[in-house]
Amino acid sequence: MADVFQLLAEPSRRQLLDALRHGERSVNELVERTCMSQPSVSKQLRLLLDSGVVRLRKDGRQHLYSIQGRPLREASEWLSYYERFWVEGLSRMDKVLTEGARLRDRGTR
Repeated sequence: MADVFQLLAEPSRRQLLDALRHGERSVNELVERTCMSQPSVSKQLRLLLDSGVVRLRKDGRQHLYSIQGRPLREASEWLSYYERFWVEGLSRMDKVLTEGARLRDRGTR
């Protein structure tokens, strides 16, 4: 899972994943959609392939890339705990601040 976070830390790899969200794409399509150079796209795809985040399907001479959901799902599930932690904590803080404001308003009347 640490590999997934390292991969997502790079903006160009996130850009490629965004381009792959709606289905398979060839390298040329990814170059067009991301405005990255072909060597850069190929380099980043290799890293995504090696980590298992992207898969390759060969259709004749064409190489098609798509997102492999499992590694990203595992990272999302891990992050969901912390999302709940922050949402609940911020909700509690909002209640405390709202109650404090009500008490101040009552005291000034």
